[in-house]
Formats: sequence, C-alpha cells, structure tokens
Amino acid sequence: MKPTRLRLLEYLEEKQIATSQELSWALQVTPADVRHHISALLNDGSIQIIGEREPQGPGRPARLFSLSNKQKSDNLLLLLETLLIEISSEKLNNERTNRFRSIANRLIATSQIPENLTQRLYLAIKRLNELNYHARWEAQKENPKIILGNCPYSAIIHNRPEICFIDKYLIEGLLSTRVEQETKLLRDNRGYATCVFNIGRKV
Repeated sequence: MKPTRLRLLEYLEEKQIATSQELSWALQVTPADVRHHISALLNDGSIQIIGEREPQGPGRPARLFSLSNKQKSDNLLLLLETLLIEISSEKLNNERTNRFRSIANRLIATSQIPENLTQRLYLAIKRLNELNYHARWEAQKENPKIILGNCPYSAIIHNRPEICFIDKYLIEGLLSTRVEQETKLLRDNRGYATCVFNIGRKV
C-alpha cells in the first residue's frame, strides 16, 4: 500500500484543492493523522494553504490545501520511493548495503576529512544542515552524539524505513567514524521528533 503522504499528494493532484476533512474521508485515516501529515507536508513545502471555505452551518472556516508550485513541477517523491523499492529488492544484504553507502557517499560532497574529531563534527553538521536535517551535536561523557531534528524523507519514512541507512552511512562518511542509531523519530521535551546517532571509533 502506498504511504499516506504519497496518497495525499496524489489526491490533491487529482482534485486540485481539499480540506483536511475531505482528505480524512478520501484516505480513510483519522483527522488527527491527516493533520500530522498536512503539517509535515506544509513544513517541507510540498503543499500550501490557498484559502478558506466557509462552513455550511456553525463552526470555523476550513483551510483549503493544494499542491505547492514546487510539488506540481516534479514527480520526485514517487521516483524516490520507486528507487528504494528497487534497491530493497536486492537479494544479498551486502549488495543493498553497498548501494545505500554509495548514495550516502555521493551526498557527502567533500574531498577532505580533518583528523580532529571536533573539526569533523563541525563540517558534518554543516553538510547535514545543507541537506535539511536541522542537525546539531552534543558532547557526552562517553562519546558525542549527533541529533537530527528533521527527516528530509518524512513523506515516505514510515513505509520505507530502510532509508535510515542513508542517514547512518552519510554520517559515517562525513566523520570517518562508526555510528549507531540510538533513537528514531523520538519526541523530545519540546515535542520535536528527532533521530539520535552515537559516535563510535574511527573507521
């Protein structure tokens, strides 16, 4: 079954505009789930608010959503999911690993990795934020941690969790250091969903 966010985008592509209630009925998901997905798609610029529809009776006006101009001009979400399905269909685990690692290496876009870990962390955070991860690092008693405050692949992550391997190999490549994912989209005390990676020994 297609991810909810992909179905939501396809519905808006077909119908042009819709309220959250209409999306809830059409996708057969709860209003709370629809609001969650709408919020994520608004944040990443995939959809936009184009106005309000007055209620038939008592109540507040309903916001009208449509695809953003950016989303209308490409089909990248479907292409990304199709490519992930293709990679995941590899029969050998090491072949899948190599493919994800190769993608991550292409995203690194840096030719020099400093010896000093602090310098590597600084450059890693800079590159991760260029890729819209909203990343930061924290010093810990044992090893530092990298915290990702945004998932650039949130529209498909729930149906294609293997995309997290790209995050892992991307951070490992930037730091030349083994990392392990500690948490995945865990809400912090401010309510933000974060992913945390523990930094281990140098590769």
